Order: sequence, then structure tokens, then C-alpha cells
Amino acid sequence: MTLRRALIAAVVSALVLTGCGAAAEKLSPRVAVREAAEATASQKEGSFKLSLVGSEDDLNALFNAGAPLTEEDRQGLNLLRNGHIVLSTGSDKFGLDIKAGDIEHAFELRYVDKKLFARADVAGLAKLFGASPEEIDQTVQALASQEGFEFLAAAAAGKWIVADFSTLKGLFEGLGQQFGLDTGESTPAPTGESQVPSEYQAIKDAIGKAMSEDVSVEKLKSDDVGDHYVAKVTSLQAFYAKVRAAFEQHMGHTPYGSQLPPVSAVPDKPGSLDVWVKDGRVPRVELDLAQLSPAPPPGAGRAALRLDINREAASVTVPSDAVPVDLAGLIGRFTSQFGSFLEGVGEGLSNYD
Repeated sequence: MTLRRALIAAVVSALVLTGCGAAAEKLSPRVAVREAAEATASQKEGSFKLSLVGSEDDLNALFNAGAPLTEEDRQGLNLLRNGHIVLSTGSDKFGLDIKAGDIEHAFELRYVDKKLFARADVAGLAKLFGASPEEIDQTVQALASQEGFEFLAAAAAGKWIVADFSTLKGLFEGLGQQFGLDTGESTPAPTGESQVPSEYQAIKDAIGKAMSEDVSVEKLKSDDVGDHYVAKVTSLQAFYAKVRAAFEQHMGHTPYGSQLPPVSAVPDKPGSLDVWVKDGRVPRVELDLAQLSPAPPPGAGRAALRLDINREAASVTVPSDAVPVDLAGLIGRFTSQFGSFLEGVGEGLSNYD
């Protein structure tokens, strides 16, 4: 699957969920989905698990046109089918947990109280990608022998490392003074004022308008996940054209904000998003990826991008026995070396005839 198609999938699924129920409240399915989406969006803590569901044959039909699989292809599909990404957020904390194929917790990040914790299953990942353990050991030993990089030995062994970002305040102030920058604290916004940037509000309004014109919501059979609904748009291309214009206008100055796929890349056909509602919230959303293909392979089953939403971010805790990293010292050494390099360049230029 190309990056372009993945971007379209993420944009469409996020937009449909955001705008469900923006108009015509007379339909109870629309109201149910809208209120659940609003309640879920307003929760202050939660975990969001992104995964791909579908059999090997279905994924191969969608991503590889059903061609015979090589061993490398099969390994890639295994990474997609068995892997997932979990993002967790809460008050003063953030977590990222990646499962790569069969490797649980292949890479983890946790940010708690201005401290960043990280760990990786280096041995498992090396085996997964066919790297030589001897080469990794030699590289790690060479780097860990340098002053300030001793933590790399623990990181390579799969241990947690931690960097305290609160120690960087003085460093940034010193750098600011060195380069003549104003390091004073910015004036906080008055209490009660909205912190939502105007461009995001404009995009939300544009999405709401598009949803009011194009989207219908139908209730399907309930299951153990919750009440199952499907939100439908009459034309994926027409819907994308409307919201793309809003993104270009208000987010064009951000990285990749002006590099969205062209409207022609989205098929002009109906599209849908499956949404589950339970206890007044949205526990799951699924986007069938085949509908994003202009001509899905015949006989292909369902391959979907799934987002599971949990109300808690219980996994974002402070790991015990994390190995500290002197982040301020590393940055200080880097800036010192960089400064010496610039001085050398300056002297060279001054002698240039």
C-alpha cells in the first residue's frame, strides 16, 4: 500500500468520525453516533489502538493484486496483520507502544511529568530484520565507550532509559542568551479563553458543512463490541474535495499540509465508515480499505483499518530502574563541538581571498 493511499485512509476515517451527525438530528442513528463521538473526543484520558484486520489472502489481493507471495512479501503482511500501534494520552502523560509482527512492545515511549522514557526490543528487531547480532554488539560497544553514551549498552539490552526534560530549561536559556534570543516566558492566555487555533476550528466547520450535505447513518446488528452503525457518503471524491480545500487553505503552511493527494486520487463512488457505540462512547471504528481502490480485485474479502478506543491510559506509568540519560550534557557537548566547527569555518572564510 502506498503512502498516498494510507494518507487518504487516515484522513477519510478521521473526518467521517468527526462529522457524524453534524446535521439532520431527526435520525436517531445519527444522533446516537454524534453524541458518542462528542463524548469520546472530550475524554481527558484514553488509549487508541490502530491495527489492520483481514486474512493474508484478502490483504494480498488488496495490496499486491493477488500475485504470488514471496517470502519477503509474506513477512511484510505478517507485520501488518499481527502488528499494531497504541497511542495513549492523559494529564501530563503520553505513551506510544508498537507491536511489530509477533514482537510485543517492540518499541515504547512514555512521557510522564516532563520525563521521557524509552525502550526497544533491539534483539527481537534485529532478528526480525535479519541484522547480525555481532554487528549490533560491535556498534553498541563502540558508541557506549564514548563519554555520555554509556546508556546505549543498557538500551541495546532492552532496558528502559529516561531523559529529564526539566533539566533543559537552563540550557535553552543559556543558548538563547548566547545567540541573542529572547528567552522570557510567553504571556499566558487569559483564563477561560479557547486554546483551539482558529485554523482547526475553520477545518472543523468545513467538515461539519460537508457532513451535513453528504452523510447518512444506518444502524446495523449489534455485537459484543457495541451497537454497530455505518456512516455513508454518496461520493468519496466529492466529500474529499470539500475537506481538502479547507485543509489546503488553513494548513498549507504546516509540514506536508499542502501535499495532500489530488482529488483525482480518490475514487468517485460511495464510501462508508463502520462505527460502534457502547455506553455512550465509541469503542471502535473501521474503514474498509477496498473502497479506496478504484477497482478492487474480484473476490477480495474485507481488509480494514481498525481503531479501538479505550477510556484509560493505564499503561503510561513510570518504569522502575530506568537508566538515566544526561540529555543536557549531550546537547551541551554537541553545541560546543558545533560552535567550534563554526569558529573554524569563520576563520577559514576570513582568510579566503
